[in-house]
Amino acid sequence: MRVVWFVRDNLTTHTGGDTTQILKTADGLRARGVQVTLTSDPRVELSRFDLAHLFHLDRLWENEPICRRLRQTGMPAVLSTIYWPADEFDRHARAGFQGMLARTIGSRGYENLRLMQRALLHAGRAPRRLSLSSRMLSFRRAGRSVLETVRAILPNSIAEQQVIERTFGVACPAVVVPNAADVGLFHVEAGAAGPRTGVLCVGRIEPRKNQLALIEALRDSAVPLTLVGQAGRYSRRYYEKCRRRGADRVTFAPPCDAAELRKHYNAACVHACVSWYETPGLVSLEAALCGCAIVATPGGCTREYLGSDAQYAEPADPSSIREAVEAAIAAGPQDALADRIRTQYTWSEAAAATQSAYELALAE
Repeated sequence: MRVVWFVRDNLTTHTGGDTTQILKTADGLRARGVQVTLTSDPRVELSRFDLAHLFHLDRLWENEPICRRLRQTGMPAVLSTIYWPADEFDRHARAGFQGMLARTIGSRGYENLRLMQRALLHAGRAPRRLSLSSRMLSFRRAGRSVLETVRAILPNSIAEQQVIERTFGVACPAVVVPNAADVGLFHVEAGAAGPRTGVLCVGRIEPRKNQLALIEALRDSAVPLTLVGQAGRYSRRYYEKCRRRGADRVTFAPPCDAAELRKHYNAACVHACVSWYETPGLVSLEAALCGCAIVATPGGCTREYLGSDAQYAEPADPSSIREAVEAAIAAGPQDALADRIRTQYTWSEAAAATQSAYELALAE
């Protein structure tokens, strides 16, 4: 089976959870005999492949032009949606002019304007490869067009599948593909030096990830806090604000490789991810494998993965975040969660589910 994957052009230069998801799943599929080719060129020769695989439902400025080609050729395709509505984030925490705009015209108006802006910028970078469509005037309309083009969607949870159906009014054949952690890389290190101390938060430092609220929640606490990550692409001011508010009470560490990240996880009592939403947040899975107690956001599909084996904190409420951190310290790591990740949330399981989705799409 030969599959072409259409990925964002900055997948490896502006890394995120989707980078890990895409590269690890590709490795897993290749191990199963599937030929996977990654490209960001929407004009790649489709006849070389049996199937197309798209990513990110909300990156419609990239996916809608590709879907026009797919409809013309009749080539089967699937979509890893990696999607959650940003309404709560828009109302409460999106920063700067973009935040003011979202709160003035509402999330739906904002997502339409954002799509038009991105479509124009994207087409301007490669005018000979792309053409604009009237669908770029409406996020919901363009989203429905993409969903109606693919033969199956690959959400990371049942909750994600359901929210897509409610948001776009389209019920697609779906195969839930679990997000995962690398059980070979992330584990409790034997003979780790010293006792575990403090709270760790791994991820890009940006308003959606909500590190400032975590800093404020622990501001008068004796619990040390370490943030591992760099400023998000458009979040330098937010990052600097976190540095100022954290002062000498918060340790800031740069992004690091898996081995160094494992050391960070093994040194912490708690990993806290208090984002506005996650699907479900790979760092929570990695941290649990390394023996951290978990504090998570209730936004997104986190409960479907973590269940009752995590403490949940409302992202808008620093007191809720502090209470969740204190409860996690008291409860300690949950072995049941780590065991569940080792059996259900591995990249091997993700690759197997993805291949099942391919077989479903090709059987139509």
